[in-house]
Amino acid sequence: MGFFLAVAVVLLLGTVVVILHATVSFPREIAHVVISSGAGVSYEDLQQLFALPFGAIIALELTHSVPLMVMGSKGDEQVRIVLMIGILAVVRKLIVMEMDQVLGILIFGLEAAVLALVGAFALLLWVDRTMALKEKS
Repeated sequence: MGFFLAVAVVLLLGTVVVILHATVSFPREIAHVVISSGAGVSYEDLQQLFALPFGAIIALELTHSVPLMVMGSKGDEQVRIVLMIGILAVVRKLIVMEMDQVLGILIFGLEAAVLALVGAFALLLWVDRTMALKEKS
């Protein structure tokens, strides 16, 4: 158990660094875009602005899942977290990739992955709600 706890602490410290970096970088990037935009905002600037919060959100989701792993918790909550991290990661990839430099089939594949992950997430929520209603009655 001591080794797993040490790994969890290292993971949590790493995610704290990512979250702090994103928290500091996001306002700085917004200020840079506002100051330098003049007539308009470029596509690359918008990509950078949207990529930073997604990185922080993914790190927060990981931070939430590490204590569950250390405590030995298994079940729906961990599956929900993994699905949410997957959804966020694929959506972030769609935002940061250069659309003019990728094949349409890759974009289609990433969109299919998002739909599959969202479908699994929705199904899990439906199962949870159904089980909760059965327990009440």
